[in-house]
Amino acid sequence: MRSSYASEYGLAIFKLAAETGAQKEIFDDFAAVRDVLCGNGELMRLLSNPRLSRAERAEVVENIFGGRINRYLLNALKILAEKRHCGMVDKCWLEYRNRYCEANNILAVSAVSAVEMSQSQKKRLIDTLAKNTGSSILLSCKVDKSCIGGIRLEYGGKRYDASVRQKLESLKRSLTSGY
Repeated sequence: MRSSYASEYGLAIFKLAAETGAQKEIFDDFAAVRDVLCGNGELMRLLSNPRLSRAERAEVVENIFGGRINRYLLNALKILAEKRHCGMVDKCWLEYRNRYCEANNILAVSAVSAVEMSQSQKKRLIDTLAKNTGSSILLSCKVDKSCIGGIRLEYGGKRYDASVRQKLESLKRSLTSGY
């Protein structure tokens, strides 16, 4: 399935959320739904199973999320399930998140470090970024031991790499280019 379809679904969900004043509620619900679906391969396979009828796939979504998430988001998920497009949920979520953040002056920041950051480190990072950018910060953190130490940030189409790995690679390039 083309990723542009995922963007169209994400945009449609965002527009509906804006029209109904449910942007924040759907934002929170969509993040949780994405985590559930993308974190459960067995569920994704079930929702993509061609042996299940459209109605059965929609019923699975209803049984899992019904009464727990915004009804408009639930209906959109049912449509995705009926069409066996639940694999697009992550890209739909990213489109929704980007639109939501843009509309609310929120900067989505991805931070990658060698070890899990403490809550105080996350708070300091959020405060520093908010001060420097003038935006509220939506921080997502990941651990990548290959960083060795330091941090790698991505936001607003920019990448800031202050990892030990990057510094070692830079040093290596400097040493080898001189000979």
